[in-house]
Amino acid sequence: MPKLSVIVPVYNVEQYIHKCVDSILSQTYADFELILVNDGSPDNCGKICDEYASKDNRVKVIHKKNGGVSEARNVGLDAAKGEYISFIDPDDWIDKDMYEQILGYMADNDLDIVCFDVEEVRTNKSFVRYKYAGNKSFTSHEALYEILIDGIDNSPCNKIYKKYTWEGVRFPVGRRFEDVATIYKTFHNAKAVGYMRKAYYHYFRREGSAIALSFDAQRRSENFIGYKERYEFAQVHCKEAEDKCKMFAVKTALSAITAESAGCGSICANNKKVLQDFLDSVDNVKHLNGKNKLLLWGAKNCPVVNVIYGKLSMWSKSFK
Repeated sequence: MPKLSVIVPVYNVEQYIHKCVDSILSQTYADFELILVNDGSPDNCGKICDEYASKDNRVKVIHKKNGGVSEARNVGLDAAKGEYISFIDPDDWIDKDMYEQILGYMADNDLDIVCFDVEEVRTNKSFVRYKYAGNKSFTSHEALYEILIDGIDNSPCNKIYKKYTWEGVRFPVGRRFEDVATIYKTFHNAKAVGYMRKAYYHYFRREGSAIALSFDAQRRSENFIGYKERYEFAQVHCKEAEDKCKMFAVKTALSAITAESAGCGSICANNKKVLQDFLDSVDNVKHLNGKNKLLLWGAKNCPVVNVIYGKLSMWSKSFK
């Protein structure tokens, strides 16, 4: 059995997939299986995946109908045989010694999950936002607190996990911002979590209509659903993170209303009801800034406030 299972969901990334897969297969650590989940990709990705499998017996290819990244990752998790799990997105790449160094660090420190930093690469620049000043270790509860307050980010890709931390945990299918709704649950399952201050992972930020995507009302409402679930989880499992989780849920709910008020899509009826019921029920929201306090008052008492703010916000973004 391989020690490590590397899961890559593949969809419409023909021009990037070689760099991703080559960076995995050239690792100094060799005891792994690479699971390429072809999520019904309409380009040549399926053929490229099969070509890799024909040349390297560590590569396993799963072809499936398109169901989205959550479903593809879940299929990979169900097929994984390794003791450890790693996720890589198909347009990103990793340092050649990533697995050797991180798995060694996990073993030396008896850790169940290790987080590390990410270099964000754009067309003309790149940068790293380091999370902490040096390597760190957390108990399960300390790590859960850190991820719930967004001290540790939600990405599934800049972490390596012992497989058992995924027991009973899967990505929500059909929902965007699936990482917000998922990764904290693996921290709850872990006994000890570590952090390595190095950017082993390289995230390629593709150019596109970032404003249109970020200002989409339905997308934002799905983000809110994840943060609402985290708030409810914190109320039971991590009371010290409860206030900040409540604040995040309120802020994401208000951001969805802002986008809809600006005319940037509409929120589905079910999400809209959950969102409005939630805002109607909350009060005494700590850590909320003045702008969001005003928007919360508007959402409860005078929706025209949110409409005016949404229009102004969209207008200002058009100049950026």
